[in-house]
Amino acid sequence: MALAGGYGLVLYMPGTSFRGAPAALGEESEALRERLHSHVQALSEQIGERHYWRPEALQAAGDYIEHSFQAAGHRPRRQAVPAGSRVFHNIEVTLPGGQAADEVLVVGAHYDTVRGSPGADDNASGVAVLIELARLLQDAELDRSLRLVAFVNEETPFFGSKAMGSLHYARQASAEGMNIVGMISLEMLGYFSDEPGSQAYPFPLDRFYPDRGNFLAFVSNLESRRLLHQAIGAFRRHAEVSSEGLAAPPQFADIRRSDHWAFWQKDIPAMMLTDTANFRNPYYHGPSDTHDRLDYTTMARLTEALAATLEAMARR
Repeated sequence: MALAGGYGLVLYMPGTSFRGAPAALGEESEALRERLHSHVQALSEQIGERHYWRPEALQAAGDYIEHSFQAAGHRPRRQAVPAGSRVFHNIEVTLPGGQAADEVLVVGAHYDTVRGSPGADDNASGVAVLIELARLLQDAELDRSLRLVAFVNEETPFFGSKAMGSLHYARQASAEGMNIVGMISLEMLGYFSDEPGSQAYPFPLDRFYPDRGNFLAFVSNLESRRLLHQAIGAFRRHAEVSSEGLAAPPQFADIRRSDHWAFWQKDIPAMMLTDTANFRNPYYHGPSDTHDRLDYTTMARLTEALAATLEAMARR
């Protein structure tokens, strides 16, 4: 009974993961694929490393995201985030809700990189998906409000500090009394492989999950399990991308490695969508994390499915 209960809490996920061959991309999906590639290439190649020690590049990345949100039909807002002697910015757009507009679902992706990496997968891929979600959801009729936020300063040494963009955002939202009902972090969404043995795990998760890195991972803590189930259940109704989920106990330290952690500090349900970073991508945090290594066809499919997922989650 204890084992069954543990399985139900940690491993059970609603719905069925997609299996089989997806349909070829249609014309609109092909255009989405090209836009995703363009965003990742602009951030990782044209701008390159973007962090505190290259402030002009980090500012240029913020400007690019702001202009891209504007091109998608939105009016972005900047939130200043002090970091030492400098000030950087979170970039946010709001998609207003209707009858439950006071309930807010936040979706975010960090746009900074570690030193020494152009950061195509980490995390230009998440930012590219965020920008295109703003485009796809522009005319969606929602009950809850959606806030799409590009966060600054997620990477070391700012993770967990006052200069961490998502932690600054969560603290200010809490102080203002914003009713955030859930937060989803988009953390590395571009690296996929069908090769056997391409997916690794911290022990003992390798006993329960596939050894091919061709799925999108949905990850939360136990307290955010309901949000996780809502997200993966909706995703599986729309996606032609495989998905796996985990509501992990606190012993799994790797589940904290993104901006959703900041919202846990304010007792807000939060989760991460990821290609699992270093457990799959051999170029993680290195100079070879370049735009040509990512799978933009799968990114287009998951972006469309995520748009449908968020629309469903923002309705009562």
